[in-house]
Amino acid sequence: MTACKGCGRSYPVGVQRFIRPWSPRPYEVLMLLGMTGSGKSYLFKQWLAQLQEEGRATFVLDVGDEYSSQGNSRGGTLKLGPLRTRLTVPEFMARALRNPRIVLERNASVAIVPTVTDAGEALAEHIRPVLRLLYARGNAVVGFDELQKYGSHLAPELYRAAGELGKDGVTPFFLSQYPGGVPEIVRKQVSTCIAAEMGKDSDRRMLANDFGDAFAHALRDAAERCFHVGVSRSRFAAGIPTR
Repeated sequence: MTACKGCGRSYPVGVQRFIRPWSPRPYEVLMLLGMTGSGKSYLFKQWLAQLQEEGRATFVLDVGDEYSSQGNSRGGTLKLGPLRTRLTVPEFMARALRNPRIVLERNASVAIVPTVTDAGEALAEHIRPVLRLLYARGNAVVGFDELQKYGSHLAPELYRAAGELGKDGVTPFFLSQYPGGVPEIVRKQVSTCIAAEMGKDSDRRMLANDFGDAFAHALRDAAERCFHVGVSRSRFAAGIPTR
């Protein structure tokens, strides 16, 4: 098939359709990009549900408070996520210090919601102690929501998740509205990028450097709610199921 069933557009040269269920493989580092309304968060919620069914421990730094079933649905306008437990950062830290099982539980499913609303260094400092606990446990999926709000201030910690913790079983998902929201040293470690339309030439050039011209070109005028997958390492490209 050479055209999308949903929108009727032809696939760009070098782009294949992706229709089979997918799950991250060992040492895969993932970046999910899309502006508000693109479906980025909805897509991640579907993957979280699948990963939970597979028995993976899942934690999300839930800046938007929408990845747990007890989150903020904005008056019913948002579909909430599948994570079973919602804790604010202070609640999570207090409970973890009182009983480490909340962190170590094999099937943990926790949305960790910041109570600091200012973007930048204050938000990063608020989140930093949480990461120390999650990184120490290993063997978990860790999602970083709305990274453009604090990523530059947590670059060393994010780099550790992307470049070092795969051997400990940590699978990071970096979510941002645009690629520049993910620090460059972290972005260079990403093996798989899933992105909606990127309207700015500068954003597409940034992605072309790591994931190829065909991938970047596909994002120039992508259909609504259409995501493309780009890979930076051949072994991950070879493993993508396309039929």
